[in-house]
Amino acid sequence: MQAQIRAESIAVSPFAARAADPAPRPSIRRDPPPLDPALVPTDDPLRLRLAEELEYARRLIEALGDTLCSDPLLVTRHAVPLQSIDVVGQMLGHLATVTRSSLPERAVDRIGMSDLRARLTRRSVI
Repeated sequence: MQAQIRAESIAVSPFAARAADPAPRPSIRRDPPPLDPALVPTDDPLRLRLAEELEYARRLIEALGDTLCSDPLLVTRHAVPLQSIDVVGQMLGHLATVTRSSLPERAVDRIGMSDLRARLTRRSVI
């Protein structure tokens, strides 16, 4: 008798339909956007090593700039040259990205420094 009452209560329960036939729920996760081909690394090991060396030089220059900027007197006297050190570090980072890219022409288009991008895309006069 108890088994029959229990079976009837399960059949009437609003949760019984959900438990018996769970419908697959759509995922709330979205696929990531496709990676820009300019950011895909090249297969050329020499270009990858060159990019690593450029990144290493950028880190050295950044550390030098940080050390020099820790002296307030030096910053006061040499603010413009210290900014130039930062600009050189940014240029090295962009050049490393272009060197590492499988599509360097597209990587040049992604450079944020307009003057560097202009120098890399200029046409030869000759």
